[in-house]
Amino acid sequence: MRKLLLGALVALLSGGAASGATILINGVPVSKLYVDSEGRLYLTPGPGRKPVEISIPKSTVSPSTPVVTSDRKLKVGGTAYIHWDYDTENSKEHNAFKITRNYVELRGYFNGKDYFRTTLDVKQSDAVDNGSYVVRLKYAYVYFHRVLPHTGVELGLVHRPWIDWEEHHAWFHRDLEETLIENKRGAHLMNSADLGADFKGHYGIASWEFGLFNGEGYHGEEESSHFGKSVEARLSLNLFKNFWLSGHTAHNFDYKGLGMDRHIYQVHAVYNGPYFLVAGQYIWDKDHYYSAPDVKQRGYSFNADLKLRPFTGVPAGLLARYDHWDPNTDRSNDVKKHYVAGVYYRLNHHVKLTVADDRLIAGSNSGMSDANTVMAVAEVKW
Repeated sequence: MRKLLLGALVALLSGGAASGATILINGVPVSKLYVDSEGRLYLTPGPGRKPVEISIPKSTVSPSTPVVTSDRKLKVGGTAYIHWDYDTENSKEHNAFKITRNYVELRGYFNGKDYFRTTLDVKQSDAVDNGSYVVRLKYAYVYFHRVLPHTGVELGLVHRPWIDWEEHHAWFHRDLEETLIENKRGAHLMNSADLGADFKGHYGIASWEFGLFNGEGYHGEEESSHFGKSVEARLSLNLFKNFWLSGHTAHNFDYKGLGMDRHIYQVHAVYNGPYFLVAGQYIWDKDHYYSAPDVKQRGYSFNADLKLRPFTGVPAGLLARYDHWDPNTDRSNDVKKHYVAGVYYRLNHHVKLTVADDRLIAGSNSGMSDANTVMAVAEVKW
């Protein structure tokens, strides 16, 4: 009986019944409890028993207030590239500390798979206070994980099909340089984000991505006077363990209001095994001008990592890359040759340290000059 009474008291005090309510113990209605000098509880009054005062505070939680759970609804993170660069470009030696990227990313989840993402980035601008860092919007999109079979979609300021994929499968050193297709010292044909709709999916050995975009990129205003959009797609096949073969194409109509359409085709292969990574690509581009001769561009790139951890136990590696780009196959002495080589060390899950040399050998008709930069870089992810 005592256990029953204690249980009843706990139920009352925990809000199991409203103030003044009657509870049942073995089918008997009970509205009051009594306690003696030794703390024993009784259902009825008697000598030495005193009534137990029971007060149940009203709940401070509104019925409409959502219950806080352990499920993650918000995700906050970021990435920063902190540089010390020593340049000998144009025989004017100088060195500087700089930040080449500082992403701050926020995701708000509607459920376990659908979310909205906002990513802010910084860029140093000579036009603002003689070199202040300015904040710009890099990504802002809603993602729905299944709108087609095995395929989700990003809507807004989204990824484009190629560059993000390459940076997560073949070129892991964006802290040093951009990929060939984006890099100003290379092809410089497109950038990684744009306004539009990007569909992405995977099934079995296949991974795909396709979409419709403005075409000017995330830091360019839409300038076309007719259709003026970019249609882009990627298909990647995991043909055997650690090996991917990919094809990519982009057709950008009325590109940046320059009176031409840009047509890009690319093949890419990468093997990323436990001891080393090796990747290669070839890119064709045809710029079809409406009132001028077409311009054909061609180029290729190879990059490799030698992973030292399996041999030494040290979380470090060696990296190398070579880009070869001809911006006009009908013009001579315009080829750009770009070399990157270095060594990296992973301090922990969040920080990678790299020392590298970045060299450009530019043809006399390329519109660029030879350049060389020695870099010490900290990549920080949080």
